[in-house]
Amino acid sequence: MTDDSPFLLARPNVDHALAGAFVREHWRVEGEVHELGSQQDRNYAVTAPTGHRVLLKVHHPSTTAGEIDLQLVAADRLTDAGIRTPSAIPARDGSVTLPLVDGDGVVATARVLEFVEGSSLADGGAMDGAVAERLGRTAGRAVAALAGIEHPAAERGIQWDLRRALEVVESLIDDLPPERRDACLEAARDAAARVAAVADALPLQVVHGDLTADNVMRTPQDELYVVDLGDVGRSWRVAEIAILAGDVLARTESLAATGRAVSGFAAEAELSDDEVDALWPLVVLRGAVLAVSGWSQLRIDGDNDYARERVEHEAAVLNLSSAIPHDEATAALRLALGRPHRRDVAYAPLVDGWDAPVVLDLGITSPQLDEGRWTEPDAETRLARDARPASGVAVARFGEARLTRVPWDVSAPAAARARIVEVWAEPAAAVRAPFAGTVSVVDDSVELRDRGVVLRVDGLEPSTGDGPVAAGGIIGRVARDGAGLRVSRRIRSAAPSAPFGGPDDEYETDAAADPSPLLGLVPAPDPTVTVREARVARERAMGGASERYYAEPPQFERAWGTRFVDVRGRAYLDLVNNVTAIGHSHPVFVDRVTRQLRLLNTNSRFLYAAYARFTEKLLARVAGTRLDTVIPVNSGSEAVDLALRLAQLATGRREVIALREGYHGWTMGADAVTTSAFDNPAALDSRPDWVHLADAPNTYRGPHRGPDAAAAYAAQVAQIADRLAAEGRPAAAFISEPVLGNAGGVIPPAGYLPAVYDAIREHGGLAIADEIQVGLGRLGDAFWGWQLLGAEPDIVTVAKAAGNAYPLGAVITRREIVDALRDEGKFFSSAGGAPAGAVAGEAVLDVIEAESLQENARVVGAHLRHRLEELAARHPLIGTVHGTGLYLGVELVRDGLVPATAETADVCERLLDEGIIMQLTSERSNVLKVKPPLTLTREDADEFVDALGRVLGAL
Repeated sequence: MTDDSPFLLARPNVDHALAGAFVREHWRVEGEVHELGSQQDRNYAVTAPTGHRVLLKVHHPSTTAGEIDLQLVAADRLTDAGIRTPSAIPARDGSVTLPLVDGDGVVATARVLEFVEGSSLADGGAMDGAVAERLGRTAGRAVAALAGIEHPAAERGIQWDLRRALEVVESLIDDLPPERRDACLEAARDAAARVAAVADALPLQVVHGDLTADNVMRTPQDELYVVDLGDVGRSWRVAEIAILAGDVLARTESLAATGRAVSGFAAEAELSDDEVDALWPLVVLRGAVLAVSGWSQLRIDGDNDYARERVEHEAAVLNLSSAIPHDEATAALRLALGRPHRRDVAYAPLVDGWDAPVVLDLGITSPQLDEGRWTEPDAETRLARDARPASGVAVARFGEARLTRVPWDVSAPAAARARIVEVWAEPAAAVRAPFAGTVSVVDDSVELRDRGVVLRVDGLEPSTGDGPVAAGGIIGRVARDGAGLRVSRRIRSAAPSAPFGGPDDEYETDAAADPSPLLGLVPAPDPTVTVREARVARERAMGGASERYYAEPPQFERAWGTRFVDVRGRAYLDLVNNVTAIGHSHPVFVDRVTRQLRLLNTNSRFLYAAYARFTEKLLARVAGTRLDTVIPVNSGSEAVDLALRLAQLATGRREVIALREGYHGWTMGADAVTTSAFDNPAALDSRPDWVHLADAPNTYRGPHRGPDAAAAYAAQVAQIADRLAAEGRPAAAFISEPVLGNAGGVIPPAGYLPAVYDAIREHGGLAIADEIQVGLGRLGDAFWGWQLLGAEPDIVTVAKAAGNAYPLGAVITRREIVDALRDEGKFFSSAGGAPAGAVAGEAVLDVIEAESLQENARVVGAHLRHRLEELAARHPLIGTVHGTGLYLGVELVRDGLVPATAETADVCERLLDEGIIMQLTSERSNVLKVKPPLTLTREDADEFVDALGRVLGAL
């Protein structure tokens, strides 16, 4: 080997100062210069004082203008195919590329590219199978996009073209440490010979040439960018996935994860059997090229930290790939692609009666597990028994998060995700070898091996000894106890895995590989993939302004009572859903609404009985007051809007008095009286001139805290009302939540609300009670917040719990107030009071009464508050506990009343890990809002407090 080898390319001699001056002169970007890694080029990030960044790429001087043009063409192709890649930024003179003279006087070509904010997938932590599959799909899409490019510079002859791999290895082998040379050369020559056997059948095209985790960037919005097109050129199509497969193998040390990358690629760019045969030898060749190139680069460019940091990772590609026999690796990859592990093999049925197996749905959304049937201990065997035809077979899928195995206790998530295929068949039916191989028998298990494929069947009565078996040969019989066979697969020498994994466990591993291709079945999808796809779709459709809980939210597709269940197979205790007052999926509610939807659902201008029944039952809940009229609407915001309009029309006035820190909705009218900085940081600066604000009556941290607090807070409202009257514009209304929900369930001091209502009425105004969050029995001691505080409003708004998350709200008021609206024009809400909504509202009221849920809120709420107060005595971070019944707020503080904002957010995230859904509230974001379904039990309350205690202890 000589140093004039075309494979020895030291980076251009460009330092930070030269890079910064070049970008400043030609692109007018000036700022801090930071070098990014590269093997043979130079890459610099230039960050302007504004935070704007660009990437300067200085190509190795050997890179021709044609090769750079090829990169531009490839970038355009990727972009046209919807694959993001950094765009070139023209210089001041309009040029995309410019010459740069490096420190040695050598002319190199440089250009500036868009800087991608985010991090590479290589820097995103440990790689799992879902990321590997996503990378594979990205590589497959890139290959499909680049197919058909014809360019004079495509035949580049660079050392990264795997067609030249053996030449590169033999040229640079002396740069490897002596103890590594023989093994590297032997592995490369064997692999090259295997590739040569099928080389003529391998399609050629332009490929990226280095599509690895290092060269795929992920933005904060979870978008992927393919970067660094410096190795683009013509090569074998399969080389693209071989390069990625080697990278995945080195990062995961898992053939199963590598297989997922390959299957992802093939989903976008089909691979022939010949390409699959060449794939593993190409992985070995890629590893050999990386190994020799890394050490060669360090010899000629000793200060290249990028090359130095990567040399062991690159050695791992060779070490791991060459340690796996070609036949075994290829068999595993063929199964990952859903093909037989050998070419032209047809698998025999596993068990007699397999003709058309019934695939059970035991997953999170299974309709057979509705109405809590998933909690029954024999649910799986019952469903299998009912589904299996006579002398036939029923199966449960690999990868499925089985709802039947999700425990009610959220503190200890169980292993619910199947790493097996379970088979129920006729007792004593013959169990057969799907393929020819070698059998070994251990107790009631039989293992069948061939080419590194290990198929294990548990739960049968073996009828064979150790030794060879032909495809279709009997290896045992179905046990007579009626339990299912458990079929699993391992790769090579991996030890057997547990049959079920936990919600955070990997979908597929070498110890628990998918046996479905051997059985002719389709597995359940990886929930990690479905969660990411759902999140990306939501973000794309709804944008950043749409609120959601948690930075990395679970995907919930099932709820029952007080529990959510996510697609990974974990249950969570719901502590925040005051919307679902009577619990999730309550059967009475579901049955009635479903029945009504089958009968009729239209708008409230038509005559039907449900509308009258709901409004009569709602009015029964305000019996003994002057409230006698209900107007159904479709949401809380619409209810508040209508309440304000009624008050203004009935009084002929415009001004409204509201409280600071209040939340009432997002429509124009409701938002006008919403003052909470939690929901809108600019709320106080953006109120219309007809809204006038008084302090929230918070005796814990407000301006008035002593025994005279009620009078002091009420006096402030009275003063505003007096002033407005004196100015000739008396207030139309005062609006507040009787119990301050947005503040975390803060209860105003006794006497406050009656005094405020008297003050507003003294000048002819009306009192509006927003009961959307706190009403309908949630407070325990009273059905309504205004009842709890001893004051009768003129207008009440109702929503959220009124429909148990079905779109329903209502305004309760007096007829003479409604008449003012009639005089102006009749009110109409398309969905408000529709038959299904009315039935939903009636069902909620009936269930609250029939199941004594208000009493439950009182009893369980008192127990929960007592437990929280005990916890507060041990943890100074808890400043106080607000609220009553099942609307409580746990306020976290430091050093007296300093809001513990960061700690509160941390507590919510940690509680999620404990299986508790909890969110924060208040303007200071330091109150844990506790407003669960009214079906919460004492045991649920204890689970929450125990989890909170563990979290606070950890803090």
